[in-house]
Amino acid sequence: MDRRVFGIWAGGVSLLAVMDALGWWRDYADGAHSVGLGLAQSMASSLTWVPVNISVYLLTVRFPIGRSRPVRAVLVHLAGYLVALCWLSGRMFLFDPVLHWLPPGRGFGAEYLRNLGAYLTMYVEWVGVAHGVYYFTQHRRRREQLARARDQVARAELQALRAQVRPHFLFNAMNTIAAFVHDDPQRAEQMVVRLSTLLRRSLEQDGSLEVRLREDLEVLSAYVDIEQARFEDRLAVEWRLHPGALDALVPPLLLQPLVENAVLHGISPRDAPGTVTISARPDGSWLQLVVTDDGVGLPPGRPRAGIGLANARARLSQMYGPEHLFTVEPRPDGGVAATVRLPLRTARA
Repeated sequence: MDRRVFGIWAGGVSLLAVMDALGWWRDYADGAHSVGLGLAQSMASSLTWVPVNISVYLLTVRFPIGRSRPVRAVLVHLAGYLVALCWLSGRMFLFDPVLHWLPPGRGFGAEYLRNLGAYLTMYVEWVGVAHGVYYFTQHRRRREQLARARDQVARAELQALRAQVRPHFLFNAMNTIAAFVHDDPQRAEQMVVRLSTLLRRSLEQDGSLEVRLREDLEVLSAYVDIEQARFEDRLAVEWRLHPGALDALVPPLLLQPLVENAVLHGISPRDAPGTVTISARPDGSWLQLVVTDDGVGLPPGRPRAGIGLANARARLSQMYGPEHLFTVEPRPDGGVAATVRLPLRTARA
């Protein structure tokens, strides 16, 4: 929660309460009330709404009504209203000995039922205002995060490119091509084309912080073709792509280092054939990307690390803050799974 926004909210509703109290007393105080009692009643009536307004904001921050679990959020706010109504009804009895609010003989239950519908409109209005403030601050925070990321995007992309086309990769790719030049010229030509596509698309990045997933997959496909030519029958790649995920926005060059690590650290160290699976699917308001391999797994007590994974982790943290998940974990049946979970936003939005 943004403490500055919370302070502004608390101060604002307190000021509004004082102004409302003074306005109410000006418009409605008459000879039946002394000046002091009328002002005290209107001031108490308005100021006792302040904890309700602050609670509404805190509930909105914790349970905003949006695409993620809207029913739960509505039920939480409904429960919040019933609790707030206990306070708004109970305040009458709390201050009545001094302010003489209640007629003789009225009990708490009758007061609670009388106020059940009376305060609902006001409560809903404050919930709406709180959501406006919440989503405005979320939008502003995301713009600030993107601005910070834009300052580092050139260096991040150069680091990602260096991880992608490190000298050992180029050396291995060129050796593979050279091995096919005489025995399979057509295959060698195809590999040169794919290598050219990989380098060209990598260098074509225009500084955009996000691209469509389908565009990132085009670069990844060129890389996968080269690796499959290198490893021949030892490397199989499965693509499990949900159509609803292809227009989702992701950081450029996100998946390539994950696949490279799966091939380099999972499949390459062993002689038996292996499979790398690349999956992408929407999951509610999230996009889930998973790269798995059935290779040698993680060394005991040592996480899988490298320039590519470190760069991916840093870029995701910079761009999305706490609104993302990035894990590299062993699979129960062997191998490793790298999982990325991002807010689902599309280029059409």
